[in-house]
Amino acid sequence: MRAGRFNCRRGQTMIEFAMVIPIVALLFMGIFDFSRFFYTQLTLQHAIHEATRFAVTGAALDDGQGNTMSRAESIKSVITKEAIALDLDVNELIVDPADGGGPSEVVTVTGNFEFQFVTPGVSTFFPGGKYDFTVATAMKNEPFTGAP
Repeated sequence: MRAGRFNCRRGQTMIEFAMVIPIVALLFMGIFDFSRFFYTQLTLQHAIHEATRFAVTGAALDDGQGNTMSRAESIKSVITKEAIALDLDVNELIVDPADGGGPSEVVTVTGNFEFQFVTPGVSTFFPGGKYDFTVATAMKNEPFTGAP
């Protein structure tokens, strides 16, 4: 008689586990998805900020083959280097003024980004399972010498 009660109880535990595990798994996936979102947003904010800090110096980078890139290309290159773990579309980055501006002008670097949620429960709250956001930073150029 005792063995029968033990088997009955084991079955109950398995059924309870089977009912709870999908909820717990969905909760962990949601936490992971939002963590990934905040990591992406903070990384992009940092990359845009660093690119704007580079822009105010009036400097231009070398393309690795001995050619000097334009200031706008250099600024976009800094963004992609700072956010190397993310897949960025460089065409969605805006530098205003387009040439990076002259000495003592204000330069604004803006990026429009799209984040794709993967958790089924979370993605239903966003149209298409995507969230679009914009990151922008503006700084005044240093009084650098030479042509921009």
